[in-house]
Amino acid sequence: MEAGKYGYAHSCITSESFPVSRSAAPRPREVLLLAFDHEVTSAEVIAEAGRLGLDCPSYEDALHFGIHYPEIQREEPVVFLHDPWFGFFGRRDVLCLWSNAGRRELGLDGFDDAWSPRSLFAFIRPAPPCPSS
Repeated sequence: MEAGKYGYAHSCITSESFPVSRSAAPRPREVLLLAFDHEVTSAEVIAEAGRLGLDCPSYEDALHFGIHYPEIQREEPVVFLHDPWFGFFGRRDVLCLWSNAGRRELGLDGFDDAWSPRSLFAFIRPAPPCPSS
């Protein structure tokens, strides 16, 4: 989280709740952003990503994206529909990047909530298969 240089990070986003593997070098994967012109649910977004052949991101993808592409979240919120983290009172949360009063923020939003048309949704383009020898 320090590497992301956020002006704010939700207090539950800790290395205990969201551990990042230290055994491998950070590997930003190819992230594609989907946008919708209407309010959507996570299920609708994930279904569309599946139709496009995209993979769901991990929370590590969100952390790496925030480090490598800090300006994108200043324009629109970026939602990472990774395997939800069970937060307070059993709410299923996912990492989101946004801007508030000019500062970049790393937060948690409810996976089961409806998403605004302003939101961008991050998905991963699958890596091409290794060539066979």
